[in-house]
Amino acid sequence: MTSFAAADAASRRSLMRARIATLALFFVSGASLGVWAAHIPLLKAGLALDDSTLGLVMLAMGTGALVAMPTTGALVHRFGAVRICVASGLFLGAVLALPPYAPHAPALGVAAFLIGLGVGGIDIAMNAHAAALERAWSRPIMSSIHAFFSIGGLAGAAGAAGLIALGAGAPFGMGAPALVLATTVAASGLWLRFADEEQAEPGLALRLPSRAVLALGLLAICSFLCEGAVMEWSGVFLRDVTAAPLALAAGGYAAFSASMTVGRLLGDGFVHRLGAARAVQASGVIAAAAFAIVALAPDPWVAYAGLLLAGLGLANVVPPLFSAASRVPGVAPAAALAMVASMGYGGGLVGPPLIGFLSDAVGLRFGFALLAALAAAIAFGAMRTLARPG
Repeated sequence: MTSFAAADAASRRSLMRARIATLALFFVSGASLGVWAAHIPLLKAGLALDDSTLGLVMLAMGTGALVAMPTTGALVHRFGAVRICVASGLFLGAVLALPPYAPHAPALGVAAFLIGLGVGGIDIAMNAHAAALERAWSRPIMSSIHAFFSIGGLAGAAGAAGLIALGAGAPFGMGAPALVLATTVAASGLWLRFADEEQAEPGLALRLPSRAVLALGLLAICSFLCEGAVMEWSGVFLRDVTAAPLALAAGGYAAFSASMTVGRLLGDGFVHRLGAARAVQASGVIAAAAFAIVALAPDPWVAYAGLLLAGLGLANVVPPLFSAASRVPGVAPAAALAMVASMGYGGGLVGPPLIGFLSDAVGLRFGFALLAALAAAIAFGAMRTLARPG
């Protein structure tokens, strides 16, 4: 009896350590993007890039992430999530220090592509590991884990901005955080493995998406498209449509991101009480109402309220979708997750230019009304789609 109790206690300790280490990985991934984003103006000025060239550099980063995701799914299937988490995290830490040394735009594009590879790789590996950890935990934990990605992004951007304000150049401003983040990954690797962790995954590592995976991917596209559009266009909407002062307009995405972080920190209990399908359905309804408020907002404060509500609504869409992807029958969990994530991130890349085209044609209010329709589609498809993977 005592030996069973001791074994159970050891298993709980290993699960808790693995959860802490997984939170650290999500923090690292978010922080790396925060550091990169904070240095974009500095890198742009240093190389005297115009906006279109900088846009191509950003596209290179997104392309790197999309290239890495399906490949990482196969690698996780072959070598296990723990090894790929550590390898991709160390790679990301190494390449994050490269952009300041780029002598021209093509070299910066290559560095951005490599950062994209690292971000895409660690994203799939850490989500595959988090999904396995959630199954061992026997209750939803994915939302709170994803919250640490947002916390990392805010911390990385704020820390990098602080270094820049103190006069640190880009080599130190990106190199020092890169070293800290790589060290964090290496230390986390000691705690990632947990008792009874799955070492081999059933199913094919690479295959075309099944109907269930495709359905989850379509919902992910809707969610990521909304997030990407808010990131790129919320400030413009507040400034140009509601005549918000510049300082107020600049904080629109920060408000959205902060409310999303809060929603994810509270999301595990929300998903546990309602179940994944009803939680995503409710989240879609909230987000649809929020974007409708933004689209119809008569002044910036109403638009701000809509953005805050939209962050809460979208907070608990992607984490349950990723959890469901890892349980699709007949597909290796990491491979299904890679397919759903790749579709979602593709939607995130498409969203901002789509809203831009709509804004030119019929106005930015209509663009945010489209986001309301996409959120409604999430609510409409949640019950049937999330019932499939079980």
